[in-house]
Amino acid sequence: MNDPLPQLSWSDFVNDLARLLRTRNIATPLYVVGGAVRDAYLRRAITDIDIAVAGEAVGLARRLADWLDGDIYVMDRERGVARVIVPRQGERYCVDVARFRGETLEQDLRDRDFTMNAMAVDLLGDLQGLIDPLGGIKDLRQKVLRCCSPRSFADDPVRMLRAVRLSAQFDLKIHPQAAAEIRARSAELGQVSGERVRDELFKLLGLEQAARALRVLLHTNLLQALIARQSGYLNEELMARLSADGWNASLAAAKRMSALLTAISARRTDNTAAAFDLGMLVIQLDRFRVSLQTHVAREYGKARSHADLLILAALLHDRAPDAIDSLLAALKLTVAEERNLVSAVANYRRIGDQRAWSALDQHRFWYQLGAGGIDAILLASAQYLGSAGRDLKQRDWLDFVETATTLLDAYFNRYAEIVEPALLLDGNDIRALCNLAPGPLIGELLTALREAQVTGAVRSAGEAADFVVVRAASMRN
Repeated sequence: MNDPLPQLSWSDFVNDLARLLRTRNIATPLYVVGGAVRDAYLRRAITDIDIAVAGEAVGLARRLADWLDGDIYVMDRERGVARVIVPRQGERYCVDVARFRGETLEQDLRDRDFTMNAMAVDLLGDLQGLIDPLGGIKDLRQKVLRCCSPRSFADDPVRMLRAVRLSAQFDLKIHPQAAAEIRARSAELGQVSGERVRDELFKLLGLEQAARALRVLLHTNLLQALIARQSGYLNEELMARLSADGWNASLAAAKRMSALLTAISARRTDNTAAAFDLGMLVIQLDRFRVSLQTHVAREYGKARSHADLLILAALLHDRAPDAIDSLLAALKLTVAEERNLVSAVANYRRIGDQRAWSALDQHRFWYQLGAGGIDAILLASAQYLGSAGRDLKQRDWLDFVETATTLLDAYFNRYAEIVEPALLLDGNDIRALCNLAPGPLIGELLTALREAQVTGAVRSAGEAADFVVVRAASMRN
């Protein structure tokens, strides 16, 4: 069971944690299990640590929180699961403490999802003493994602989504038997709560290889099952219309959106946008880069970023409304998430459809959409690049980039001039000037005045007064 050969690279936090626990004379066996062991082997950063305990876990977590000056959250008292959050040197460490799944450590490991997550190390002993009953290291070396048990997906269907995410995240091939079982069981995602499905899907969307993972979702029927899931059952008619055919445009747009978001992010490298198509757009958008980063970094609920939502919007941009509505209902998104995604999908075509954008056109676009206009522009860019592919026409693309740049410049640099100028008159001024009672006519006059200020037809309070008096008279007639 023990394999001393693999070298595990532990973070200072884990080493410090082990030293601390050894000084406390703890009699209960404690093991680091799961992803932290995998990441120690792969030499990845470790900020999430799972500890499996032979005995009572919540009490140990409380003491751990006291020793580390952290905060504790009891996640499942009945099953004995608690989380300790520890801030340390600018990092945020999560230590999950849980009672064994079963009577022994080996039973606990065999009950996990995939072999690469079914390894352990004695936290009170040798941190290089790997416990690997299912051959997780061998599978990692061979770059294979293998289930711990034939009942893995039956026990928890959300593991099918996790299999796709982990295969893309760690560049692994899903074992053929597991892939076949996913295709056969895809409809069972309907048995999982919408919240769990949503959280796993958004982890997938946040990957650098999100487009690759989405393609695997499609070819294992999981994407179709996600969309056709309705109120705990599968809409067979909708599922039939969501075959693997006809998704090329959707996947191409999602891939381009992922690349675009990387190109405007802090993760960008010299090679990120080396090609002409994306490179030209990135060069022009660079002046707005910090503002765009702030916009897409917004989060909803449990660490779901706006950037991830935009990749989902790109995937759905050419889907029928009933398919979009079905998926949004299944994922239990917030009202803001649903509103922002639907707005982007409904408005992205406007950027490419309109060649010339006057100041008034820009004003109306931004006044209607607000920050959602940024999403429409990003989605239009991803869709344009995904649709054109290798047939991209340089002159047309440069025209599109110029339109996108003009619109974003109006929002980020000329907001008070183009988007929402300070009105020279307010509603009370207009009522007094035109002898009007409260009503919708005042709102219409305010809109007309605002647009006249944008175009430069009105530049002073006197001109504004003359404008609304004349306009009110014409509206009355």
